[in-house]
This record gives sequence, C-alpha cells and structure tokens, in this order.
Amino acid sequence: MKMLDATQFHKYCALMKNITISVDDSVYRLARQKAATEDTSLSRVVQRFLTQWAGQDDRDALQARLEKLFAEADARDRDKEGSAGPFPREELYAERLDRFH
Repeated sequence: MKMLDATQFHKYCALMKNITISVDDSVYRLARQKAATEDTSLSRVVQRFLTQWAGQDDRDALQARLEKLFAEADARDRDKEGSAGPFPREELYAERLDRFH
C-alpha cells in the first residue's frame, strides 16, 4: 500500500470539498453495486457527474472534442479549392532567410 505524505494530503484536502447527500437506501445499494462492477467508487461516480453537470468536462472529453474540431477544420481546408496551405518550413522562412543574406 502506497502511503500519502502530509504535503500531498494537505493539498488534496485544500482542493477537494466534501459534500453530504441523502438518497433512498435502495438507490444507494444499487449505485454502489453498479460502481463496483465498473471498478470505481460511488464517490468517483458522483464526482464525474457533478463535473459534467457543472460544465467542466474531464480532460478526455475535451481532448476528443478538440481532435474532432481539428479533423473538421482539416477536412474543410482540403475541400476548399485554391487552399493556401500547408507550406513546407523552408517556404515559410525563405523570406526571413533572404533578409539576412
């Protein structure tokens, strides 16, 4: 078992807030069972839900959204006739290099 040093513990407690919620006993039991089948904790399930609900998606969701936007932009650029770019590095810096020669 890995031990948490006092500095890490203090930072964790300073950044995380505890909340208390009330749910029906049957909902609680079913939720715990489902969390266990997904190899996670009920606390983590609630944390993920609240993060998404509050509009602060996790990194994976943001990364996926960003990759989709880049793919769509690349597809639009390929579809445009007479698209300007991409340029090789040598072409991008040719003008700058000419100034120094």
